[in-house]
Amino acid sequence: MKFRLKAYLLSLFLVLGSLVLLQTRGLNLGLDFTGGYIIEIVPPQKVSEDEVKKLLKEKGFNGILVQETKEGHIVVKARLGQPVEKIKEFLRNHFKRAKLVRFEMIGAVFSEELKTKAIYALITALALISLYLGFRFKALWAVTALLALFHDVIATLGAYSLTYREVNLEVMGALLTVAGYSVTDTVVVFDRIRENLRLRPVTPLGELIDLSINETLSRTLMTSLTTFAVASVLFLFGGEMLSNIAFAFLVGIVVGTYSSVFVASALLLDLSRIFERKKGAKAA
Repeated sequence: MKFRLKAYLLSLFLVLGSLVLLQTRGLNLGLDFTGGYIIEIVPPQKVSEDEVKKLLKEKGFNGILVQETKEGHIVVKARLGQPVEKIKEFLRNHFKRAKLVRFEMIGAVFSEELKTKAIYALITALALISLYLGFRFKALWAVTALLALFHDVIATLGAYSLTYREVNLEVMGALLTVAGYSVTDTVVVFDRIRENLRLRPVTPLGELIDLSINETLSRTLMTSLTTFAVASVLFLFGGEMLSNIAFAFLVGIVVGTYSSVFVASALLLDLSRIFERKKGAKAA
């Protein structure tokens, strides 16, 4: 807890920096949120998504998402405003005897609906987490956990804005997973604090929080490191789509572990002290 002021400064930098990036640079919203076209072909011989991506870039078609399905199909996604007819013709001409199995448009109305549903999903998840924390702990403890959760989600979104990685529905799902992971880690620490409050009622809260964090630190680090290792493999070898999703896990795990140890517990200590002072002033 003696490092909490430095942690506050780091967290302030992360949150404010992320908010500035989101306001000025924005997010690179994917096809799900902007609308666009999907072209799916079956090439006559097996071809990798990297080869197709390279071919499209050489022809001047930039900002195109290419995916390879498990059946060997090539899926090309282009946003509205891009020369989709030229892309389709190029693919059919380059891959002789290629079969076009899908060519469809995701309209702006549908993309707006998806965007609205994604926001509702995030709000609903936060509301349910709030109810759970309020039921399991005191209201003040729930507030500190939610502040730490807000810190983690904003920092992860800021990382997407900084790197300008694409944000689509899959990434939104990853963000919700990161939120759940972060809260779970915080709940483990809070549970130990609550248990130690019963066992050591006369121990100062700052010392008790430090003790509780140390008692759960090995569990926190082992869980985080093993999850981080798996996410790293997906990020490095999972292809463009999985790499983009795994990026949320990589950032979220680091920020979530840090916030569980330094942010949530530190806020609990300082807000409890402020609350106790106000309570004492009213009693006087």
